[in-house]
Amino acid sequence: MSILKGYINKHLSTKLSLWVLLSVVILFVTALTVMYRFSQKTIEHESLEKAQETLNGTVLRIDNMLNRVETNARNMLWTVEHHLNDPDAMETFTQEIVRSNGNIVGCAIAFETNIYPQKGEFFMTYTHRTSEKSDSLVTTHNPTAIEPFYNCPLPYVTHNWYNIPKQQDAACWIMPHAPNDEVVAKVLACAMPIHDRQGRTIGVMRADISVNWLSSTVLDAKPYPNSYAAMLGVMGFFIIHPDLANLQNRTVKDVIKDYGDERAIELVESMLKGEDGCRAVTLHEKEYYVLYKALNNKHWNACIVCPESDIFSANRRLFFYMTGITIVGIMLILGFSIIFVSKKLKPLNMLAESAKRIAAGDFSEKIPSSTKTDEVGTLQNCFGTMQIALSKHIDKIKILSDNLQRRNEELKVIHQQTEEENQMKMTLIHKIADKMVLPAKSINNIVSNLREHYETITPEELQPMSEIVLTQTKAMTDQLDRMLKTPRKEQTKQTSNNKPQATK
Repeated sequence: MSILKGYINKHLSTKLSLWVLLSVVILFVTALTVMYRFSQKTIEHESLEKAQETLNGTVLRIDNMLNRVETNARNMLWTVEHHLNDPDAMETFTQEIVRSNGNIVGCAIAFETNIYPQKGEFFMTYTHRTSEKSDSLVTTHNPTAIEPFYNCPLPYVTHNWYNIPKQQDAACWIMPHAPNDEVVAKVLACAMPIHDRQGRTIGVMRADISVNWLSSTVLDAKPYPNSYAAMLGVMGFFIIHPDLANLQNRTVKDVIKDYGDERAIELVESMLKGEDGCRAVTLHEKEYYVLYKALNNKHWNACIVCPESDIFSANRRLFFYMTGITIVGIMLILGFSIIFVSKKLKPLNMLAESAKRIAAGDFSEKIPSSTKTDEVGTLQNCFGTMQIALSKHIDKIKILSDNLQRRNEELKVIHQQTEEENQMKMTLIHKIADKMVLPAKSINNIVSNLREHYETITPEELQPMSEIVLTQTKAMTDQLDRMLKTPRKEQTKQTSNNKPQATK
């Protein structure tokens, strides 16, 4: 860490690039966060709209399918009610409606007990296909038949498909089953009451469609990979569900009890009321969105269950894409910043190296001029101009220093010569002084003798004494002249040396 910190502190380009990168990261993260929040709401709304459109389309197709069957059944009901006096024709009617409508897999016409005494207590005609896609028909008069290939011990008058239309006196869609019957219905029945000319209900006609045929429409409603659709009947029984375990006479309330989610309970209550809507619930410890819509008969509901992960998968993909683009962009910006800043700061590095050389006294390497007009280019040119000025100034200083040094050397020589001359002068003076001592003493002795004995000295004695004084005085005078002439010669010689020589 210390090495990295030292490297960053040492390189201005890296430091500037990191500051730029920090600013860009803050900007990108802020923009990404804001965009993600808004996109999350937008994608959630669009995803739920997509699921709602799928649900609406599925419900519309189911309603259209049921309406076609119901319309065909009503048309046949009109014919049945106009031929009640011919019970044998009922077999023909059931076969006709099944044969002419590929979506109808069976048709039953059942009457109240003893309506046709010649037919016995119970009279029912039930025609069905041998298989869902087969054109082969089977007709039976067994009063215990509930659906194709399934009978129970109790006659049809105890079955729900017979009693509910009578009680409501209206057409209705039913999952046929007998009392306490736990067998999953394979058909759905559109049951309608049969009225005689007096308007009394004397029987019920039902047209069956295959649950598998309807399931293909419901289960194909998958707006997202992990979503699924279901269809609820009266009291919340599952008519269609991808999990077959939920079709074993289990209601949606029984399934919700396994989860204990209050939101799921509210969802079920809303569905059973025939309402439409969308709710978020927790199922299997995962978050789901459930979109539900009542069919036209208001007794059945279709719903689409979408995992939250599917709803927001597009948002997560967008987040990953944006994160990847951001990372790549940051890396590109970092690389571009380092390259660009390093290139722009290269003249500064060159100037720094030049400054080190100048500080060390090396002015030989010239700083190249720059054609750029920005601050760095201006600084480089100014630094080059400064280096040239410093180089010239240093050259002048060197010349002056050399001259001064030369003059100092000359002065040293002159000083040394002066010292030697002074020494010689002192020596000479001492020698002259020594030579003048005897004459002086001689003159002094004569003068002293004359002062003491001038009255007794004769002219003949005075003559030699005066000659001695003159001789000694002349010797002293010669010595003084010689001593005075020596400095003059030296001064004349020094003056001649200091005069500038004439240029040739």
